[in-house]
Order: sequence, then structure tokens, then C-alpha cells
Amino acid sequence: MSAELITILMVLSLFVLLAGFPIGFGIGTMGLLFGVITSGKAFLYMVPQRIINGILSEYILAAVPLFIFMGTMMQTSGVAERAYRVFHRWMAGINGGLGVATVLLAMLFAATTGVIGASETAVGLLAVPSMLRARYSPSLTAGCICAGGTLGILIPPSIMLILYAPMAGVSVIQMFAGAIIPGVLLGTLYIFYILVRTTINPSLGPGLSKKEGLRFFSRQSIIDALRYLLPPVFIIVLVLGSIFFGVASPTEAGAVGSVGATALAAAYRRLSWKSFRENCYVTLRITSMIIFIAIGSNLFTGAFLNAGCGQVITKLLVGLGLGRWGSFITVLVIIFFLGMFIDWIGILLITIPIFSPILLNLGFDPLWVGLVVCVSLQISFLTPPFAYSIFYLKGIAPEIELSDMYRGIVPFVGLQVIVVILTILFPPLTLWLPKVLLR
Repeated sequence: MSAELITILMVLSLFVLLAGFPIGFGIGTMGLLFGVITSGKAFLYMVPQRIINGILSEYILAAVPLFIFMGTMMQTSGVAERAYRVFHRWMAGINGGLGVATVLLAMLFAATTGVIGASETAVGLLAVPSMLRARYSPSLTAGCICAGGTLGILIPPSIMLILYAPMAGVSVIQMFAGAIIPGVLLGTLYIFYILVRTTINPSLGPGLSKKEGLRFFSRQSIIDALRYLLPPVFIIVLVLGSIFFGVASPTEAGAVGSVGATALAAAYRRLSWKSFRENCYVTLRITSMIIFIAIGSNLFTGAFLNAGCGQVITKLLVGLGLGRWGSFITVLVIIFFLGMFIDWIGILLITIPIFSPILLNLGFDPLWVGLVVCVSLQISFLTPPFAYSIFYLKGIAPEIELSDMYRGIVPFVGLQVIVVILTILFPPLTLWLPKVLLR
């Protein structure tokens, strides 16, 4: 069987799996099947080696459960509720102020979770009742929460960046550093859009009464900031600072963050044996899902590359005559299309081992490519039909119609596309901070 035919069959099988099969089980089964067809029993002998040496031996992956536990424990601590109350009162008299407070909370929570589900759930449970009670447009409410929640997968410590780095052979620390500016830029554009939109049409997001507000430099404002904002910010600075300045590895920093989040929950009197046990269970469940998908994807890409399909894809891209930039844009379009149907974990673990060597051979900086891809993958959470961010919101806010949700995310998808274009046109947006940290 030719490599070209195998490539066609494996790609078609991937699209069949989009019909609703569990992604880890489906691609793992296809990987084993095509591996045996193309390599015989030798592929079966390689499976344990690929799993142990290719996945389980990656030390950096130990950071995944630590950052997940840190995020779940931060949610338990009630820090999101307290921080939102402060932001809420600061922005009370401004049109769109609650929307801005929602995005600010999402940015703060993004730097403590690394998992979009925890981030959006925590933000949504707080923001939806407040925004709807303040007569905010349901579409703007949905857009603010869905878009703000996706920041959790980009702003460090992001699980996506941790998974991407070892596959592409780049430093997790550099990935963390490079993602900060695009993440903050996205959040800033969200805020700018909300303020402009509500200034033009105040009925979309009316300001609250001055009685509910809190002057920024008042005594009560300073006390609330020190009590409710300083502790989580301190943990974020401690975790990311220790990574960037070489004091601790990401795994060690994740352990420190987990301990800090647990201590914060205890300090706010929200820590109990029941909540601790539930957080451990959630961490175990999410980590197991990621590892299971990683194993299945590893088998699929292993069979794909062993059969010579990687060379077929390379020849195809080169043969299109689009040049190196045309090939790069084609890869991004493929990733964008897959994002409409597959979770980001599956996209990352399937496509990166295939496309990363191709883009490297075309002369692209692997760190820059990784950051552009990760910024692009954030769009997948908002693009239908399988917009996971919308599914999360519908689960916690059934009173908002799906039509309002889809209508609300459109402008934010446009802003995400703008940031992707900016990171392509201006590489220093992603490469400047990593270079500074290397000095």
C-alpha cells in the first residue's frame, strides 16, 4: 500500500472520528490499526516504548496536574468572587463597566488556572447574574464571558503551552514568556471593544448607580484591594516570577502555586476535607483525560509518520507552489478548520508532530510558530458548531439563548483573528520578552 493511499485513508478516518467518537479512543484505535497494516507486529512492539519514552517520561508534564489543582483550589478559595466584587465597584459608574470587570477577572483567573473550563465557569457564575440584573444585553454578556474565559488557555501558566513545548522541542519558559503579550493584548482589545460599543449604544451595557461604586483611591478601596486582590496576584507573581528568573522549573513552580492556593483557601476559611478531595478528583479526571488523548494521538501520529505520510504532506504543501508563507497560512487554516470540530488537545497532539518539522524545514522560528499556533487555537473555543466555550456557558447560564451566544461571540472572534494577524506581522509581540529573559 502506497504512502499516498495511507495518507488519504488516515486523513479520512480522522474526519470520520469527528462524527462523535471519543477522540482519545478513536485516534488510538486508528493508530494501532494503520500501524499494524503498514509495519506489522513490529509496530505493536514499539507501542510501549512510544508511550513510556514519548509521553510518560516527559518531566514537564508533571506540571499539568499541579497547575490544574492550583486552578481548582483557587476556585474553591472564593478569590474570584472577592476580586469580581472589587472590580465591579470600581467600574460601577461606567457604561460597560461590568463587562470590563468581567474581562479583568477573566485575565486574573487565567493566570491562576491554565484550564478554560475552570476559568469560564468561575467567571460565568459570578458575572451572568450581575450583568443580566444590570440590564446588559444577553449577547454582550455571553460574548464577554466566552471570550474572557478563553484567555485561560493562553495566559501563563497555560496547560496548552506546557503540552506544546516538548512536542515542538521548545522551552516551556520561553513559551510562557512569549504568550504574555498576546494574552494581555487580547484582553485589552476586549475591554476597548466593550467600552466603545457601550459608549455608542449605552443600552447594551448601562452603568450602575454611583451608590454601588467605590472610588479607586478611597480608604475602603485600598483595603479591599489589599485583602482580595493582593493575595492572588502575589501567588501569580511568585509562580511566574520563579519560572522566568530561573529560580524554579515549571513543575516546581506548579507545586508552589498549589500549596499557595491551598493556603489561600484556608485563609479565606473555604478549605474543607470535602473540597480538597473533590479538587483532587477533578485534577485526576482532567489529567487522565489529557494523558489518554496524548497516548492515542501519539499512536496515530506514530503510524502516520512511520508510513511516510509526513513526507507526502510536505510534498503536497511544497507542490502547491504557495511558498513558505503560503504553506504556513495553509497550516493555520487547517488548524482553524479542525478547531470547529475537535477539542484543542486533539488538534495539538495530532497536528504538531506532523506540521512542526515541515515549518521548521521552511525556515520558521519554532518558538514563534508555536505561539502563533497557540493564539490561533484560542479561536477554536468560539467557532461553531463545536464551540466549547459556548457549551460551558450554556451549562451555567441556560437562561441565555444560544442565538444570543452565537451573536455575541462574533465580534470577539474578529478581535482574536486581528491578534493572530498582528503576531504574524510583528514577531516581536511574541519574541521580545523571551529574548529579554535570556539576557
